[in-house]
Amino acid sequence: MGKRNKIRYQAEKKPKILIALTGQVLLRYVDEEAIELAKKGDLMVFPNNDALNSTRMGDYESTGFTGYFKVDVYDGRDWQPVIISDIFKNRENHFAKRERPIDTYRICHETLLQLSGKNLMRTYREHYTPDEAEASEG
Repeated sequence: MGKRNKIRYQAEKKPKILIALTGQVLLRYVDEEAIELAKKGDLMVFPNNDALNSTRMGDYESTGFTGYFKVDVYDGRDWQPVIISDIFKNRENHFAKRERPIDTYRICHETLLQLSGKNLMRTYREHYTPDEAEASEG
């Protein structure tokens, strides 16, 4: 009997999916009504901190805990994660115990507003990152 060649799996190249950012930046637990009416390309900022997501939900004025803000983009059906290390290269989205999270959010808000009109590109696992083609032009 001759040797049989194995049939190897060939992954199909996924189509390049872009989302144009609208310039709308929403804060979870504050802009709840606007989040319900979100349009494709809107961004939602939310804390990665146990206290701000449970016992002190939305208490962005207090100090005493550390954490950082994450960002999701609305793709027309659902909120998808954005790879924030590509946007906040100097970790501007992190806050310390002595800082008020709302102040850190304002810095994040300014940075995210500057992305208005730019595209986010889908990468693995439905994550989005700034489009490489635009980054190389600018």
